[in-house]
Amino acid sequence: MRIADNLERRLLGTARVLCIVALVGAVLAMMAVIAALAASGNANVSADPPVSASAVLASIPGTEAANDAISSNGANGTNGAYGDEAALELPAAAGLALPAPLRAVLYQHNASQPMLDAWLDNVPLADRQQFVDELSQVIAHATHHASAWEWDDRDRYVATAMNQYARFKIERIASAQSLIEAAQARSAQFRSSLGTLLALAGFLTVLLLLLAIERNTRALRVQKPG
Repeated sequence: MRIADNLERRLLGTARVLCIVALVGAVLAMMAVIAALAASGNANVSADPPVSASAVLASIPGTEAANDAISSNGANGTNGAYGDEAALELPAAAGLALPAPLRAVLYQHNASQPMLDAWLDNVPLADRQQFVDELSQVIAHATHHASAWEWDDRDRYVATAMNQYARFKIERIASAQSLIEAAQARSAQFRSSLGTLLALAGFLTVLLLLLAIERNTRALRVQKPG
């Protein structure tokens, strides 16, 4: 009996040490996961990255000949027929405040309206007002730049700037959305790992309590006079 008791005591002691080591490891792992979760939460990504008018104009080639390739990719859509305010049809811009420079282009060139509507369809609803505000700034800067530069077709330069802005903006929004989704996936994974570690730490704590109760009970039995 003494040999069996000694063996059982050694096994329970080894189990207690292993549980303590595992519990310490689980706590350290939880601290690392919490730190990673906090870092992931602090790494805020803007869902609507701004695009400056200067960056847009800087991307446009400096000559009309070099600009032809860009303007032929849909940017010259504003060279359509002239219209009036009654012809303004922008379902995707419903509820938005359109700044004066943008409204002027839309009123003067009917072909620019479906183009803007198509762009807005690729922009989240919450970001559409900033889109039209920035686009209006691009139009104002491009109009001023074209008036001080010798262009045979200044409307084409403005249209090219609009097209470049839309391309930059939509690409940045899509990239930001991808980063946000990836960050959300990582946060969900961290939370799942944290939950698993908490469950493991709870199980190990209960196991250590049971082992402590068993050890104290054994000690009382040994001390009890036979």
